[in-house]
Amino acid sequence: MNQRGRNKRGFTLIELLVVVAIIMLLAAMLFPAYQYAREVARKTKAKSEVKQLEVAFKAIQSDFRGWSTIPAFPALPGGREVDSTYVQFLQGGNSRGVIYMEFDGSSTNSAGKFVDPWYDATRAPNDNNIYQVALGSQGYITPYSGSQVYREIGAWSRGKDGSDTGAAAQKDNVTSW
Repeated sequence: MNQRGRNKRGFTLIELLVVVAIIMLLAAMLFPAYQYAREVARKTKAKSEVKQLEVAFKAIQSDFRGWSTIPAFPALPGGREVDSTYVQFLQGGNSRGVIYMEFDGSSTNSAGKFVDPWYDATRAPNDNNIYQVALGSQGYITPYSGSQVYREIGAWSRGKDGSDTGAAAQKDNVTSW
């Protein structure tokens, strides 16, 4: 019987290797686009949460007629982390029982601080990706050293690098102003 007359029933090793190489090439081309889309999604989430924080603190300021009547919220134009005290107050742990903002389980870390999308629990407790809020009483806040923003309330995320120091570090910050 002639060997050449039989039908071929499978792929050769070379054909399989070519197909695998093509798939790997396509995956390598798509990976940077996926990373970019993921970073855009993080920035969008941070922008939304920063805006929600600002609106929540404006509602608190309006309801309580300023910061002086709320011991947990002294006017801090330089800002501070949105820690467990703020989170509990925003979730209804205030004298009026009003819920100003709701948080899901992934929004806070083990210490109860409100974390931004770049938070990495493996870097804790020295992680700087905690949302910041500044509460002014004289018409301005100073969220970063030396800069003044003319508004009563400001919220921001330190961004991917987790830093506020220096102009380069501030480029990736997500702010409410």
